Amino acid sequence: MNSRERVRLILNHEEADRPAIDLGAMSCSGICMWIYRDLKRALGIAGDRVTVGNLQYMLAHVEDAVLDALGCDFVPLPGEVDLTGVEAEPTKPFTFWDGQTFEVPVGFDPAVGADGSLNWRGQCMPQGGRFLDPVPAPAAPMNEDAPAFPPESEWHFETSLPDEFLRAQEARARALYERTDRAIMACPWQGALFAPLVGAIEMLTEPETSREHIMRQAEAVARCNEQYLQAVGPYIDVLLFAPGDYGYQDRESFNPDLMGEFWVPAWRLVTDVIHRFPHVKVFCHSCGSNTGFMPHYIAAGIDIFNPVQWTAQNMDPRWLKREFGDQLTFWGGAVSTQHTLPFGSPDEVRQEAEEMLSVFAPGGGYVFNAIHNILAEVPIENIVALYEAGQRYRYS
Repeated sequence: MNSRERVRLILNHEEADRPAIDLGAMSCSGICMWIYRDLKRALGIAGDRVTVGNLQYMLAHVEDAVLDALGCDFVPLPGEVDLTGVEAEPTKPFTFWDGQTFEVPVGFDPAVGADGSLNWRGQCMPQGGRFLDPVPAPAAPMNEDAPAFPPESEWHFETSLPDEFLRAQEARARALYERTDRAIMACPWQGALFAPLVGAIEMLTEPETSREHIMRQAEAVARCNEQYLQAVGPYIDVLLFAPGDYGYQDRESFNPDLMGEFWVPAWRLVTDVIHRFPHVKVFCHSCGSNTGFMPHYIAAGIDIFNPVQWTAQNMDPRWLKREFGDQLTFWGGAVSTQHTLPFGSPDEVRQEAEEMLSVFAPGGGYVFNAIHNILAEVPIENIVALYEAGQRYRYS
């Protein structure tokens, strides 16, 4: 059984030989570039070159040899630009504050502050930092009497994607499909393809305008997704659709009833278009406590939920699997990246991963991956222990 075959069984809630495994298919399931080189050495993989796959989070592009060694079943179909908006290719070497050199997009040209910080496009990496953090602009004075929305005549929604972008993505997707038997996850980082949104305050204070605005967004997003899937749909298995964070550590970020009333009809308009390609699954990422949102994700046509942060309040993994596991694929949740993975022993990592596998893997519908990205502080032996546990699990 190859990876693509395994993934398609798992995402259709069927058991394969083992769960599908991921590292680096998207920007919240990857590994920090500062430890990627050490991981390669631990796996016996030659070559010190490390290419940045995501500038803002400073994630490594995970190479085929590493994917092979860890049993991974996915590769990303990135967009033509990085999450920060810079063209992802070509690359150049760049040396960071600790003397390590990585391959970065040639458009990455930060100013170096007197304190050694890197400053670029409204983002800053302090000396000793591992991320580009957005620098907030000064807040404008609040006018509580101002309307939440501009006049309807000023609403503008992108209803088509550039032909050059579509052709480039089609060629990249086809080449990936022919080169590998891994499943392909499309992460184009085009706002015109992402879930339509409207804020909670607006939904409460201007409900009729909010409803009209989000449905108009949805119509435009649906058209763009239809164009995109005409180009890449034959080659991909997963599409990143909702990359926001809608939960806090201890609760949802807004009343879930509002999601049901406003977001669900709009999202469903788009996901119905995506599901015209029946093998393409719709991916939602939301950190934190999402308990009250889970039924709404299903009603909205979401197929995959990530990162399964069961360390947040009310996110008991057994309850999640029992209540929603026949309709949602859980992608992540294999180990706590806040506690066990960075601070536990390899045996503790292995034990936690095996426990989560026993919860999420039965019946299919589970992709093995940590809760969010693997950060620079994580011991390499813990990463190895994590992926050994994933590869050892077998369906009976």
